[in-house]
Amino acid sequence: MTSLLPKSSFEFSKADYWEAFFKHRGNRTFEWYGEYPELCSYLHKYIKTKDKILVTGCGNSKISEDLYDVGYRQITNIDISKLVIKQMKANNDSKRPELIFEEMDATNMSFDKEMFTVVFDKGTFDALMPDENKSTVTNVTKYLEEIDRVLRIGGRYIVVTLLQQHIMTFLLEHFYEKSWMIRVCRCHEVEARSFKEQGYKSLPVFLVIFTKFKKMPSSTSICEMCLTQDSPATRVEGIEKIKELVLEAQMVAIVCNGLQRSTSGGKEIELEIHRPDETSPRYTLRVVEMPNAKASGMSYAAFIVPQGRETEWAFGTLEGRQFLLKETKVDRLAVIILNRGHDFSSLEQIKSELNSIVQDFAPSDYKKSISYLSVGGDVGIRNEVFSGESPVSGKYVVEETHGENGILLRRLYFLSNKGAIQSEAKVRKVKTRKGAERVLVDTTSLSCSHHGYMTIGACSVLDSSSEGKLLVIGLGGGALCSYLKKVFPKSVITAIELDPEVLNIAVNYFGLIEDKQLIVYIKDGLIFLSEAEKRGEKYDLIMYDVDNKDIITGISSPPLAFIENDILQKVKNMLTKKGLFILNLVCRKKCVRDDLCKTLKSIFRTVKALKLEDDLNEIFYCWNQSKTDPEAALSQACTNLFDIVKQKKFDTLPCVNPANLKDLLQPD
Repeated sequence: MTSLLPKSSFEFSKADYWEAFFKHRGNRTFEWYGEYPELCSYLHKYIKTKDKILVTGCGNSKISEDLYDVGYRQITNIDISKLVIKQMKANNDSKRPELIFEEMDATNMSFDKEMFTVVFDKGTFDALMPDENKSTVTNVTKYLEEIDRVLRIGGRYIVVTLLQQHIMTFLLEHFYEKSWMIRVCRCHEVEARSFKEQGYKSLPVFLVIFTKFKKMPSSTSICEMCLTQDSPATRVEGIEKIKELVLEAQMVAIVCNGLQRSTSGGKEIELEIHRPDETSPRYTLRVVEMPNAKASGMSYAAFIVPQGRETEWAFGTLEGRQFLLKETKVDRLAVIILNRGHDFSSLEQIKSELNSIVQDFAPSDYKKSISYLSVGGDVGIRNEVFSGESPVSGKYVVEETHGENGILLRRLYFLSNKGAIQSEAKVRKVKTRKGAERVLVDTTSLSCSHHGYMTIGACSVLDSSSEGKLLVIGLGGGALCSYLKKVFPKSVITAIELDPEVLNIAVNYFGLIEDKQLIVYIKDGLIFLSEAEKRGEKYDLIMYDVDNKDIITGISSPPLAFIENDILQKVKNMLTKKGLFILNLVCRKKCVRDDLCKTLKSIFRTVKALKLEDDLNEIFYCWNQSKTDPEAALSQACTNLFDIVKQKKFDTLPCVNPANLKDLLQPD
């Protein structure tokens, strides 16, 4: 069978190609980029029955016939192919006597100036511009100048196109220079039909409406986008934004097309979804897949993560999402994150908004309705308590959300790393006698697992009833320092924080109280360590709980400068004989982690590491003296901490599991 597709795109612009094409095809219609049923909603919106319409490169498409049959009478069709014009005349002379067909070159039309109010082009421009060769550019420029000549002021040039990059750039720049209004719409119905007939979606098809305005001095084009179904067009800033949004849609379509035909090989695919008028993405979609999944017969589902729970291990880490995939017992899972800064009324609203996109990621042979899974039965809450900007840490937000069992949690996020919780505390809202609402921050509880295990380490060298000196590098929201203050009421805690705004946040929103037991210095931690060592300061416990702003290094905590050999040596010198250094490490580079482990072992007498099972954090315990059985020491410290919690009637520590302690400790 002879292929109906050209061997190269260049053939599209040649008259002899089209002669051979229509001769081979006979009287069967051929529709580039959709038929009337898929395009009619757009055509009726932008073409009125009273318009005088020119269809360029009509081919043997039925679009003009369908428009005629619903009341459009002033339609002139032209094509370069003598054969197709003869066929179309024969088909329509008796049925549609007012429908005009003429053999004509669209780059050199014989029509009078400003004769038409609409020029309709379905695939013609794409055919005329297969490349950017000089001769091609000359030819399409003549075509557009002819359209300009025959179109009245206020008239519309309507193009159905794939908007390949070179075509998009040329068209947008050409009409932007002329100050014509530009509106780009995505034709979802065309893509939906392609999916129904072929089992996978085509590349995005666009309808671009160029409205002719008289060029005025210093005037610029009005640019609009309409990329979603049933939504109004949205004003955008210039053609560069249009290019960006179109390219995003095309790249997503390529990824979806690939997924519909095959598998991702177990790799995760991430996609941000936003409305054209919004500056931040409304959703983040992560598609995970079983490593050995077969392309055919795959099971598929979507999981909506409630607001405020996106940082939990099962949703916020690749390992967690792989675990979630196994738990849902499907081959491919789309994990949907509801992003900050947007309103979500219900799970049904989310499903309605995302269903077509989620369907795009389904396997090609998946014909069932998509199952939507979630936890908690609602969209969750994410209430903004306060937002601000620090010259050191950048923009931040304090939010309240529901954790497990409906517990109300207050969290601090730095928006430069919005996936990481900087601090967390439980809060309770109570009514005063006068009926006002009062918020109480519970400083007798810990929500973060790594803070719980750091406190266990502290209990291996400190006693609740005796005096001690603690140094904490990195304050955050102050949850750890506030808790240590309760556990060791006779000890003095010194906290070092670089960012003064962080201290304000801790005091105003996380219940931190500065007094003679808890002293906070606003200072560079490296400078403080150097100066304190020179003064001969000694501490029973030194903790690193400081985040790294330079996330490119692959280590989120602490900054690399804090774990250099000379700084760690200063830390050792500042410890008492029985003292302990505790390091909270968040590192994605195994080589960096292993080198750090070697450095720590070369400086401290005893080193143990504890890797949290549901978190990226790893806690290093570094004693200044030899410990014959560090595991037993930590186990006893855990018992001591739980005794203190029980005795003082603190909140329980669900973030710490004593039974798992030995399993979490890494071998030497």
